[in-house]
Amino acid sequence: MTEKQSVFQRYLEELKRRKVFRVAVAYVIGAWVLLQVAQATFQPLNLPAWSITLVLWLLILGFPVAVGLAWALEVTPQGVKRTRPQAKTPARKTADQLKEQPSIAVLPFADMSPEKDQDHFCEGMAEEIINALTKVEGVQVASRTASFQFKGATTDIDEIGERLHVTTVLEGSVRKAGSQLRVTAQLIKVSDGYHIWSEGYDRDIRDVFGIQKEIAESVARAFKLSLTPKEERAIEQRPTENIEAYEYYLRGRRHFYQLNREGWELAREMYSRAIELDPDYAIAYAGLADCFSFLYMYADSSASNRLQAETNSRLALQLAPDLAQAHASRGLALSHSKRHVEAEQAFSRAVELDPKLFDAYYFHGRASFVQGKLEKAAKLFEQAAAARPDDYQALALLAQVYRALGREQERAAARARTLEAIERRLRTTPDDARALCFGSLNLWESGLREQALQWVERALTSQPEDALNLYNVACTFANMGEIDKAIDCLERSIQKGMAQMDWITHDSDLDPLRGDPRFKALLPKA
Repeated sequence: MTEKQSVFQRYLEELKRRKVFRVAVAYVIGAWVLLQVAQATFQPLNLPAWSITLVLWLLILGFPVAVGLAWALEVTPQGVKRTRPQAKTPARKTADQLKEQPSIAVLPFADMSPEKDQDHFCEGMAEEIINALTKVEGVQVASRTASFQFKGATTDIDEIGERLHVTTVLEGSVRKAGSQLRVTAQLIKVSDGYHIWSEGYDRDIRDVFGIQKEIAESVARAFKLSLTPKEERAIEQRPTENIEAYEYYLRGRRHFYQLNREGWELAREMYSRAIELDPDYAIAYAGLADCFSFLYMYADSSASNRLQAETNSRLALQLAPDLAQAHASRGLALSHSKRHVEAEQAFSRAVELDPKLFDAYYFHGRASFVQGKLEKAAKLFEQAAAARPDDYQALALLAQVYRALGREQERAAARARTLEAIERRLRTTPDDARALCFGSLNLWESGLREQALQWVERALTSQPEDALNLYNVACTFANMGEIDKAIDCLERSIQKGMAQMDWITHDSDLDPLRGDPRFKALLPKA
């Protein structure tokens, strides 16, 4: 397609989006009917002959006015508003386009230790290498969520490359015995399965950060990339000198990713142990702050949890003022106290320090949503989805925000992207209750009602006592018209700690419940 054709095609699509063609056709039909009425009635009413001509000219002159108004204005649930230009979302690259630049998926390393008890260490090493490589300009790195879905699977390298749109895969193993560490790593080319590079490291465990740095540098060299001084500094950072503290931190992070109360409480214990061993461990304070924030949102809305989130995020920043994750954690903690201006400053600073940090956009988007700033929330959820394309949570919330804004075309596109991401997730993690809930709502809106009901029931069975899951199920039932089931689940969710009053107030998923007396009775409890 030529550039002129492309511009013309986009112009036609914009005309369709703004319903200009529909208005034009309706106007012509209405004008024809009006002329027929005029011809049939003007003569019996003894109106002058030129009256018909006047009506015709008025209709002709009114046509461009009607078309212009159709272009400029739109009817939304909030009334007539000026039509907004279509949102410019990042272009989704094809697999061929992605393969034009170096790209990599880092798989969880295999645990070769005698007791097979080093999963946290193996996952932690892979994640640290992912984090290091994201700091290197010119490399496309699959996210942790995307790469870790293949843990323990016997999936061929070419299939992993095809599904993640990467040209290379890094895999390896860890054997830990006492203070000795043996790590192997190999970079494999997806197209032919041959090794581009491989290496083994026999070191003392205290040199784990050096191993991670060397692997990241070797990958960059394999891609024929030269690291800038800034990139080298980012890769060689040592968050702690205490290896035992580091191991507790890795255990805590693994528990945190469970995204339920039990996981957050276990993560809180692990992060606290890490801090006991190293009181200057900044990112452990940030992780601890996030635990208190999530417990405050979904399990126990006590002032203690809120203040602990603020305190630990502040300590993280005092220890590491340039740590992007600490600023994102600080923004989330401040948002709970409605210190929105300070929270926004913290989120903005996190993005300045790390433009690829998903949490900075995602937490900021949620904070904007609870304030009713829907346009801003939509932009931030788009940025979060761009930072982590395989994440379904930001996409699901994006679709919800577009629905609240009355932007149906963007909503439909976001809904399709959400369902695609959720289906990928469920192929390897079929019992992910959060994915099942978000997916069931998208299936319902797509007309796949029976499958939607099956998914939401699976979600409820998977985690029947978890406050966050009960809330998500309530939202799904509400949209399905199952009002009593929705309120039952919402009531149980609130009883178990779901207490985000601002979120409940602005959550359009709960709109079908707002007129019900049982729902109104729940609000003071939230």
